[in-house]
Amino acid sequence: MDPQLQQVISAVQANLQPIFDRLQNDINQLRVENQQLRAELLQLRTTPPTSHKKPRLPDPTKFDGKPYKFKVWLPEIKAKLQVDGEAIGDNIAQFYYVYGNLESTVQAMVLPQLSHAETQKSWDYQTILDQLERVNDNPNAVQEAEDALQTIKQGDQPLPGYIAKFERLLYEAKGQSWADANKIITFRSGLSPVLRKALSHQLNLPTTYPAFLSVVQQLSRRQGSYGASQPPPHQSSNKDQMDLSAVDIYALTTSSSRRARSTSPARREEWRISGKCVRCGSSNHWINHCPLAPARDRSLSPRARQRFTPQEETEVILDAESEDSFEDRWEDRPLSP
Repeated sequence: MDPQLQQVISAVQANLQPIFDRLQNDINQLRVENQQLRAELLQLRTTPPTSHKKPRLPDPTKFDGKPYKFKVWLPEIKAKLQVDGEAIGDNIAQFYYVYGNLESTVQAMVLPQLSHAETQKSWDYQTILDQLERVNDNPNAVQEAEDALQTIKQGDQPLPGYIAKFERLLYEAKGQSWADANKIITFRSGLSPVLRKALSHQLNLPTTYPAFLSVVQQLSRRQGSYGASQPPPHQSSNKDQMDLSAVDIYALTTSSSRRARSTSPARREEWRISGKCVRCGSSNHWINHCPLAPARDRSLSPRARQRFTPQEETEVILDAESEDSFEDRWEDRPLSP
């Protein structure tokens, strides 16, 4: 072979060798990447797909700008963002979610916050909530609630309604940390006269606020009128079951005297256990609201004494005394502690 040709071939081989080396290196890298992609594909095939998180709370009603509704709307929107924030989306989505839960008149109020967020790319929905809180805040809310607690009265309102109103004002006045004695005094002063009188006959009243409420509720049910200041009128209905014992007692009383019929202590004890009036046996009222007078006086007139033998007269007097004694004993009887 010609020496010059041999030199040319050697020079070409020397120039091509780096190119071959680079190609071999690229091939090796492609093989490694191919193996990694195969491993990732295998992992995706074996891993179950994750479903998109769904919201768990309902959407709040749009805030219309009324201050008394803001107290309800604010906790609802905060709970929604805290629980379903991930389902709503990123910060931008949450910002527009809060903005979208406002009526148009309120949206106009927070337009500066929206403009700032779009300009600065700072999507913090708390800026909207802070603005609304400043507008709808009542700095005298606690004092007004305390004043309302001092003047609240049950009146003719049923006891459950009075308790609900008292509890709401108590929380608005931040009275959760009050001493139980203060809560009890404030609550008791607003009760109806019927319940206050019933409480005055209790020997041992609880000193804790929840236990005191429980006693008041027991007394209210025993009064049969949920503690309203006036007992409910007697209502009759064909669908209601008639109190036969009360009918018998009323039928046997005279229209002029309106006195209850004399009954045995055992029968009156039975009425007391079943929650009935121990004077007439009616389940529509308690003894302190009974329209009938006691069965008879402690003493008998001379004309009435002539109709009995000495033994019968003694039995009648003893029976009258036992009846009056029973009524005196069980009228406004304290509850067992």
